[in-house]
Amino acid sequence: MEPRVEITVDGVPVAGQFYERLISVTVTDEEGLKSDTVDIELNDGPPNFLALPRKGAVISVKMGYGNNLVPKGQFTADKISLDCLPYKMSIAGRAADLRSGKLKERQERAWDKVTLGDLISDIAGESGLTPAVDTDLAAHRYEWIGQQDETNIHFLRRLADRHNALFAIKQGRLLFARRGSGLSASGSSLGSIILTPAVIKTGTLKVDINDRTKYSKVVSYYQDAEKAKRVEIEAAADADGDSIYRIPEAFSSPAEADKAARAKAKELARGEGNVSVAVVGDPQIEAGLPLLFAGVRPGLDGVPYIIKTARSKYTKTSGFEVEVSGRLYDGKSATEGEGSMERAAEAGDPSESADAGGKVAPNSAPGTPATPSAFLTPRRSGRTDEN
Repeated sequence: MEPRVEITVDGVPVAGQFYERLISVTVTDEEGLKSDTVDIELNDGPPNFLALPRKGAVISVKMGYGNNLVPKGQFTADKISLDCLPYKMSIAGRAADLRSGKLKERQERAWDKVTLGDLISDIAGESGLTPAVDTDLAAHRYEWIGQQDETNIHFLRRLADRHNALFAIKQGRLLFARRGSGLSASGSSLGSIILTPAVIKTGTLKVDINDRTKYSKVVSYYQDAEKAKRVEIEAAADADGDSIYRIPEAFSSPAEADKAARAKAKELARGEGNVSVAVVGDPQIEAGLPLLFAGVRPGLDGVPYIIKTARSKYTKTSGFEVEVSGRLYDGKSATEGEGSMERAAEAGDPSESADAGGKVAPNSAPGTPATPSAFLTPRRSGRTDEN
């Protein structure tokens, strides 16, 4: 089947002339709260110039093959550019879900004895969004937590950092999930993207493997209400380190501070790595999903990455391809669940505490995290029209 794109503006499908003039459509999907974007390029010129679209129009894009099209998001047109002699029109838009004023309004409030799931549901409801929260994260209970003269976006980002989670707003949903959990905007599990040589475009796969600054220990803080002061909690990091990493945020209890220090210590012990690749168009590829390679080379096959950016591009001349950039999985995203992390840690195996149920890829570089067993479930492997 041939690759295809379908576009609507303010709910109305565009006319045939639009597709005749279409040069390219590019949708950039970013991990987390970075605003997703769409860029459309069209041939323009006499005798029938294209009508100028209005700024603020809502653009919906689907991509795929034949009748198997996947929604890639809704965007608000915010920039129209014209080239003349020769003629071309460019339309740029940003994700429509981030235009809610309530998300950017500073607030001062607090919650007592609240679960993370209920707290996020409160905030989502204020902006007309549907919450989609990872089950394990949703059950976390706070005795007290405050939003201190900060916007909902800043507050949610702070919570995401605390829980090593991914916070995003997509397709009318407020998504709060563990990094690398493979959850969609609906909250359902999507599985991993597993790329083989058959779908990788020649000359595009680049892998960087780096080492991190070494810290001897991590220090976190909690606020002792009785003593009215901050108290330090320490966690050992790298015995070869010569500096201390301090988490500036004060936590509400010794247990939370200790958990944060241990998690950060493990994260800092990991190596760093990045990957970039262009593949034959697969509309199922999304930012935030786990990414694995198979059959490419020893030391790379099976190494866990998380997709940071997926740039899906359709052109009449080149068809459909996706440019992917990813970062090495941090080793503590806990797709196996928070309980399994804590049980492993209590059993005295800090090297595996966040990777319960996973194994380190054979021949991989030192510091490579174990690949969680949940990552091994493929969502899609190869072209959409071949599956």
